[in-house]
Amino acid sequence: MKEILKKIVLSSFLILIVANSFAQQFKDSVYKKEFLKLVDSVNKYQDNTRESLQYLRGLLDLSEKNKDTLRIIQMLHNYARQSQFVNENYQSIKLFQKEIELLINNNLSEEEKAFLNRAKIAPIEVYTQQGNNYAAIGETKIALDYFYKSVDIAKEENLPFYKAVLPVLIGGMKSEAGEYKEALKYYKKGYSLLQSTQEIDELNRKFNSSLTIISMSNVFFKLNEIDSAKYILDLGFKQKLDTISGITNINFQTQKAKILVEEGKYDEALKQFEYIKKVSKEYDSKSGVSYYYNDLATYYSKIENYEEAAKIMEEGIFAAKNKTKEFNLVDDYKKLAKIYKKNGDLEKSNEYFEKYVLNQKGLEKSKNNIIDSFHNKEVLDLEFEKKVQKKTTLYLLLGCGFLISILAFYAFSISVKRKKETLKFKELISKIDILKEDKKSEIISTKDVISEDKNTSEINPETYQQIVEGLEKLSSQNYYLKKECSSYTIAKKIKTNTTYLSKVINLHYQKNFNTYINDLRINYSILKLKEDLRFRAYSVQSISEELGYKSPDSFTKYFKKRTGLLPSIYIKKLNSIS
Repeated sequence: MKEILKKIVLSSFLILIVANSFAQQFKDSVYKKEFLKLVDSVNKYQDNTRESLQYLRGLLDLSEKNKDTLRIIQMLHNYARQSQFVNENYQSIKLFQKEIELLINNNLSEEEKAFLNRAKIAPIEVYTQQGNNYAAIGETKIALDYFYKSVDIAKEENLPFYKAVLPVLIGGMKSEAGEYKEALKYYKKGYSLLQSTQEIDELNRKFNSSLTIISMSNVFFKLNEIDSAKYILDLGFKQKLDTISGITNINFQTQKAKILVEEGKYDEALKQFEYIKKVSKEYDSKSGVSYYYNDLATYYSKIENYEEAAKIMEEGIFAAKNKTKEFNLVDDYKKLAKIYKKNGDLEKSNEYFEKYVLNQKGLEKSKNNIIDSFHNKEVLDLEFEKKVQKKTTLYLLLGCGFLISILAFYAFSISVKRKKETLKFKELISKIDILKEDKKSEIISTKDVISEDKNTSEINPETYQQIVEGLEKLSSQNYYLKKECSSYTIAKKIKTNTTYLSKVINLHYQKNFNTYINDLRINYSILKLKEDLRFRAYSVQSISEELGYKSPDSFTKYFKKRTGLLPSIYIKKLNSIS
């Protein structure tokens, strides 16, 4: 499940609030009466997470009005936790931040601390949940910082539950970075500890085991190991882990539907999705579609009902849009672009492909942040181990560690550079594939900020149209490939002057003359190199001459500026897929 990290939790679904659970007495009967009335409402709607939020807000307001610090802390915690269940992560972050400030800055009594511990309210819990929140909105580096902070506390205070759950959360980060084999190692470690550690209560053991099972099944699915994905999911069903809560039921049923679609059992899959729609709406009446839209769209695409596939993707993206960083929707945009293309709607396809391209950089940056954070953590761990060794050994290891860090950084830099080049190449090829049916579209089309006078009032409409048609005719004849191509020669050929020519190009194409010619040449070279093996075998100098450039440096400069790739890299990658 793509959204699995949004639903990982570390405590039971909702701590039922009763009056006698507090370490201090209510200050007055009116406060007690109002408080218990709201508690009844929370308990009444505990199966409807979004509905219960308004009553938790009321409990928080009432506690703050009465300056009841202990209850404020608990209400902040429960309100923040419930917000996570409906993916209101930004709200949850603010609430947890306020809670941690109260936990740290208030001199709570031992009795109050004991109560909060029984309610599983402690800094490590807040840090871990903040990690989940930041992971859900795409702030991966911040998420990992919180997880590592929690790991340190779990080791220092010997907290078995967190020792078991944190590997699962870090495994989720590995999965987000595309390191699926590594993710499985973390998931298996966490699952094993959840099963074997006696100090973990049964409800928490089952709840977190269910989410770990889903995570492992999903990774196997991404590795295209469908039998393993199905096996691990069936293991969860046999243990009845799908019955723990509303969200675990949705997760299990949706994963089952995904597997049915992959197996080609479309009738069974449709029935499964109808059930998922029902339980998702009951669980989250506002944005239940966000839990299943992507997988349901896959089903519709498989049966070639692209209209319904596009409709459910649009609905799901709208529901998810305000709850996460937009680059987390990059795969959704790409998927929707392909669906619209298959449905024959090229305008919509281009619209979502542009969104995909624009947000791809953010996603790549997020993944690089994860890799960078893991690298930094490993270096820190290595340095910590060195400090406990003898002085002479320490100096030796520090020197080795420094050298390793330099080499690792160098290797990492090369890796990042290659990944960026691969991404740029894929973007270019994808754009070629998507736009090739639209003959009027261009792969590269640069817009300039035109500083010169755009006023064309002195050019009559007939002259303006004559210039445009003349430019299009010369373009179709590939005149821009000739070395003698200039504003003067073009103006002469279409029987106008360079002033009129420049103004028409500025207004009609939103670019100056040099940009106009360079875009035509680069577009030509991109397609020619992709389609013509013989042309691809030329030297860069020969290619630049064919394109009308006076020097290979000029060609290389403009090609890199327009595509983000050197011509040699583009040719190399084309050859690798030929």
